[in-house]
Amino acid sequence: MRLKTGGISGIGNFFYRNRYVFLAFFVPFFLLFIAYAAMGFYPFGENQVAVIDMYHQYYPFISELHEKLQNGGSLLYSWNGGLGTNFLALMSYYAASPLYFLTIFVPDAWLMEAVTLIILIKIGLAGAFMAVYLRGMHGRCDLATVAFSSMYALCAYVLGYYWCLMWLDAVAILPLCILGLNRLIDRGSFKLYTISLAALMITNYYIGGMICIFIFFYFPILYFSRRRRLGARGCLQVTGKAVLCSFTGIFIAGVTLLPTFLSLQNTYYIDSEMPRETTFYQSLLDLFTNLLPNVEPTVREGLPNVYCGLLSVILFVFFLLSRRISLRKKLLNCALLGFLFLSLNCNKLDFMWHGFHFPNQLPYRYSFVVSFLLVILAYEAFLGVKRVSGGQIGAVCAAGTAYVFLAEKFYEGQLRPEFAYVCLLLLFAYCGFLAVYRLKKYPETLMCFILLVIVSAELMNQTAIGVETVSYTDRNEYFAESREVEELVRETRQRDDGFYRMEVANPLILNSPMLYHYPGVSEFSSTVNGSVSYLMDRIGLEAEDAKNRYNYVMTTPVLNAMLNVKYIISRGRPVTGESALELAGGKNLTALYENPYDLSVGYMVNSAVAEDWDIEQTNPFSVLDEFVRLATGSTETIFRRIDSPVLSGEGVSLGKYEDGKVNCASVDSGSQGTAKLTFTSRSSQQVYVYVETAGAESITARQENGDLVQLTEDCGAIVSLGECEAGERIIIDIQYETGQAGDITAYICGMDMDAWERAYALLDDETLQVDAYSDTEISGTIQVKEDGFFVTSIPYEKGWTLEVDGEKVETETFGGAFLAAHLSAGEHEIRLTYLPDGFIPGILVSLCGIGILVALCFVRKRQNGDEL
Repeated sequence: MRLKTGGISGIGNFFYRNRYVFLAFFVPFFLLFIAYAAMGFYPFGENQVAVIDMYHQYYPFISELHEKLQNGGSLLYSWNGGLGTNFLALMSYYAASPLYFLTIFVPDAWLMEAVTLIILIKIGLAGAFMAVYLRGMHGRCDLATVAFSSMYALCAYVLGYYWCLMWLDAVAILPLCILGLNRLIDRGSFKLYTISLAALMITNYYIGGMICIFIFFYFPILYFSRRRRLGARGCLQVTGKAVLCSFTGIFIAGVTLLPTFLSLQNTYYIDSEMPRETTFYQSLLDLFTNLLPNVEPTVREGLPNVYCGLLSVILFVFFLLSRRISLRKKLLNCALLGFLFLSLNCNKLDFMWHGFHFPNQLPYRYSFVVSFLLVILAYEAFLGVKRVSGGQIGAVCAAGTAYVFLAEKFYEGQLRPEFAYVCLLLLFAYCGFLAVYRLKKYPETLMCFILLVIVSAELMNQTAIGVETVSYTDRNEYFAESREVEELVRETRQRDDGFYRMEVANPLILNSPMLYHYPGVSEFSSTVNGSVSYLMDRIGLEAEDAKNRYNYVMTTPVLNAMLNVKYIISRGRPVTGESALELAGGKNLTALYENPYDLSVGYMVNSAVAEDWDIEQTNPFSVLDEFVRLATGSTETIFRRIDSPVLSGEGVSLGKYEDGKVNCASVDSGSQGTAKLTFTSRSSQQVYVYVETAGAESITARQENGDLVQLTEDCGAIVSLGECEAGERIIIDIQYETGQAGDITAYICGMDMDAWERAYALLDDETLQVDAYSDTEISGTIQVKEDGFFVTSIPYEKGWTLEVDGEKVETETFGGAFLAAHLSAGEHEIRLTYLPDGFIPGILVSLCGIGILVALCFVRKRQNGDEL
């Protein structure tokens, strides 16, 4: 009984000693929770947190991880998206947080709510870890510490980007990392810094890399700000240890970093170039005004998210005025802040901070380090604020009031109507609090409680603005057909357990394969294979390498065959007019179709494809036609152009239609122009359209008496329009954005199904018969009639190994994107295995890092012991 009592006492003592740390977790947690509830997030309404890329990317990826955890799938590779994708690299960017692994205990139906809870937990941890930092640096932890920690946890970066939940781990871990760096400088203790840096790089290498850049600049600030320095030799020793521990932390993360780095060499952004001209984004007044409360955070495009509470701005002034803080420390920290603000405003510096490329929306992804620095400097100023004079407080209040009036006038119509009132109310409240606090008339605990109340009120208002600005989506709509689609997928897999791809004809979610867990074509991610995306664009899939995506649309039988698409699910409405598909099942809101022209994941073609296939042609129908001719040796044409459209438009000038292109320019900058292209089918045939133009708000296509088909406005794609009768008109309507217009590319083709059936028979004659497969392996046999080129629909990566009859064979690329190899005539045993390139070396690097850390700990212990 005494042992049990002692245990309880020990636990109780732990909670009591860390009560303010726990409070620093719960204050931001509950403030955001209240905002979510007020916004009607489920179960308080029918809304949900998934918006923008979380809607299309992050949640589907977490759902795929959840599926793998619960069903024992490989974390190295997934067939559920992108025709096959390096899941380790994808997970390293989007889903490496250890909190996601806890979802193994969560039912599918509650996964979205679990992810919402994880967001709240991450933001709570940011507050808790900031409290640990402030306590560790200043030896004080009370309600004031909770207030400052909450200011960091609910800074504008978090409120604008909380839906980018994979970045929140780094925001939370940063205070621990910097605390460890301070301990390393002060007493040589290295474990906290090394381990927290490793955790940063493992949970999200992208933001972790930005923190490494921050540490590179912040380390000399920390060292030279100290009153006690160790001379040149001591400086070199401390710097050497910091460098060693930094590399050790990075090495520990090698198991994910090295394979991911090698995988990223296949992406589009790896070829980004430094801008030649130096430009500045906005005025300093814009930046400084964004530090004030009641300003909406940037969600997709806008100013840097640097707000972290009005109190941090006020106290930064007192940091500069404080006599207890050395001039050297003030100058060094001001220099760093100036550099950070310059980085937020200079294109070249911004380019470097983002890993030497410009991000596609979501700008200034490192701006949270500004909030971190401002909060810790403000806290240091707060500890000495009792020495501030009343006149100084009055002067700051007057200057702040003048700036608010200036900002309201200068940004009239751009700020929220209540901006000035909220700013002035908080300014007077904080200055009044400081004026009373400096007098030391009232108990410290009472005054800190009052401060926490004021800060919480400000943060509650700012959190509500943030959640309102980020907005929400409808939960019912998001999951409307998901149960039926998942049931169709399961039933199809039970009935047909072979290797093939499936797709949704009209997807709501861009990453439907991962959301619904089927082997599919579509992928939208920052780790998408750029070569595959480029090829998909050339052969008419909805794709653009610069936008990190290729997405399936209701396309041609030729493309379905090339991509091994055997089943197509129609969501919400049936597929009409596509004669190549056969109805194979369905539910209330969904239907399943089988494609009779599917090819195996691997098949033989003539070797001429490897050398002569020209994918650079502007007409994707011509690219597909040439593939079929070269692959089979046929001279037939599958797709026949329908030319000579009638052109008309309003608010635009249209040139002649020549070789599929029309010059188009806006003639009225104040109105929305429209263009119409009307084609006439010469015979009864299956018709497909490809339309692309710049500046379009919407593009639609329809048969004269058919349904309207919505086309993608930001990139072209071949889309089925159904069966057209002879003489029937095909109408393309383009609605441009105001004052915008761009040249039009429009190819309309009828498909010769008889010619395709003859070509398909030749392609289907020598295919891989898959005997077994898993997430990382495919094996089977193929009967090759004559020497030729074995091509697959598997994206090429160095991690794939091809064995033919037990012997390793050198692989090549097909179309610059897919895995392929030359095979001789005869029957062959084929085995394809996957291990991410760099995975084994990455494990060795991680073991090396762990070994260095253990060795350092052993040496440290032998010297004088150590504490974490």
